[in-house]
Amino acid sequence: MENIVFDLGRVLVKWYPEEYLEKKYGKDVSGIITDRVLNSREWLEMDRGILSEEELWSKKISELKELEKVILDLKERTFELLEPFDENVALLPVLKQKGYRLFVLSNFSKSMFRKIRERYDFFNLFDGLVVSSDHFTIKPEKRIYQILIENFRVNPEKSLFIDDKLENVVTAAEFGFHVIHLREPRMLRNGLAEFGILTMDNMV
Repeated sequence: MENIVFDLGRVLVKWYPEEYLEKKYGKDVSGIITDRVLNSREWLEMDRGILSEEELWSKKISELKELEKVILDLKERTFELLEPFDENVALLPVLKQKGYRLFVLSNFSKSMFRKIRERYDFFNLFDGLVVSSDHFTIKPEKRIYQILIENFRVNPEKSLFIDDKLENVVTAAEFGFHVIHLREPRMLRNGLAEFGILTMDNMV
């Protein structure tokens, strides 16, 4: 194995807006915002880079006027909700020291990715960053994987791809990547150990 490719949300970075919304506003409101905002076509367009964050929020406030307060709160909290999984981020320098090339392949809006990249210095450990909004394509579309492979000369057969979404892992496997479908962030260490990338010395 030569390369390790990471998703960001729910792999290296916390992203649980549904939990925040449910705790503050209740299950019903959280469900509506999840369906109509977080899982909306417009959110995907934002990740694709064809809709700005301001356009997204304005559109959703217009559609859901009765929940304007909640939407504005989510808008203000989004950056705060994107915090590193410290235990997973701590593995990056270990992997780097072992000689692996590290990459990000993630669906992310332009402005939000810019903010977290500026805030967290662990991004300096990566050999390459492929972010959906920079290339106008999103996972699991094949084009974004091809961009990673071609731009950084990544051989999928010598690479491990890690993502929390099954559909993204399936597409990676079709390219020949070894894959980890990370259902729980805390399982990253174990997943890497199963591939022989981490030993028990690194598991402390």
